[in-house]
Amino acid sequence: MPKVNSSIRVAIVAGVLAAAAVGPAQAADLWGPDHGGSIKDAPPPYVFSWTGFYIGAQAGLLTGDTQGKPRFGCFAGDALCFAAEQFFSTDYDMTGGLYGGQIGYNFQWPGGAVVGIEGSFAGSTANGDGPSGVGLLVSERDVDWLATLTGRAGYAFGRSLVYVKGGVAWADINTDVRVGGIHILSGGETHLGWTVGVGYEHAITDRVTARLEYAHIDFDSEDHTLKLGGFPLLRSEVEAEFDSLTLGINYKF
Repeated sequence: MPKVNSSIRVAIVAGVLAAAAVGPAQAADLWGPDHGGSIKDAPPPYVFSWTGFYIGAQAGLLTGDTQGKPRFGCFAGDALCFAAEQFFSTDYDMTGGLYGGQIGYNFQWPGGAVVGIEGSFAGSTANGDGPSGVGLLVSERDVDWLATLTGRAGYAFGRSLVYVKGGVAWADINTDVRVGGIHILSGGETHLGWTVGVGYEHAITDRVTARLEYAHIDFDSEDHTLKLGGFPLLRSEVEAEFDSLTLGINYKF
C-alpha cells in the first residue's frame, strides 16, 4: 500500500476540522448580521409574572348584621335599668352596594408562590332598619364607606392566581332613630375591625387582570353618640359584621 506523505495527512485533517465547523457556523448565522443578531441575542421564552404594582376598581354586594344597645348609665344591681337597655336594643340586617378602588403590589417567587399587600377604599349604600322596643320607635343604620389594608398569599398557575387575604378594616357606620317616620336622634362612629377572604384572579392581557373575591369583615363595638338637634342625648353601643362579594379589574404596571 502506498504511503501517504505528511503534507497530505495534514491537508486531510484540516479538511475534516473545517467540515465539522460548518454546522455551528451555519447555526450562528441564523442570528447573524444577515438575520438580525446572533445566537446569544436570541430572546428568552416569555413567561408571565404577577410581580409588580397594580391599581384597579371594584364593585359588588355588601350584606351583614348589626346590633345596638342604648346605654342609660345603669348602676350595678339596677335590674330595671338593664331591662330597659335590653328592651330598646336592636338587631337587624343591612344590605347594599359596594363600589371603589384598590392599589397594591405582588411578588411572585420562582415556582408560582405569590405574596402581596393591598389597600382598598369603597363607598357603600348598605343600610337597614328595625324596631327599637316599640313599633313607632325605629332604628336605622347605614355604612358610608369601607376601607381595608390586607396581605395576600396565593399560588399562580400561569395567568391564573388563587389567593387568600387577611388584615385590618375600617368603616364609617351611622345610626338614626325615628318616631313615626320623623328623625329625632342621629350619630355615628368609625369602626375598627378585621377581615379575611379568598379570591381568584386571571390575567386577560399582560397588563389587565380581572378577579372575583369574597371577604368577611367583623367590626368591634363602638359607642355612637346620638344627638338631638346637635345636642348629645344618648349613647348607643353598636357592632356589625358583613360579607362582601366583589368583581374587580386591575391594571398591572
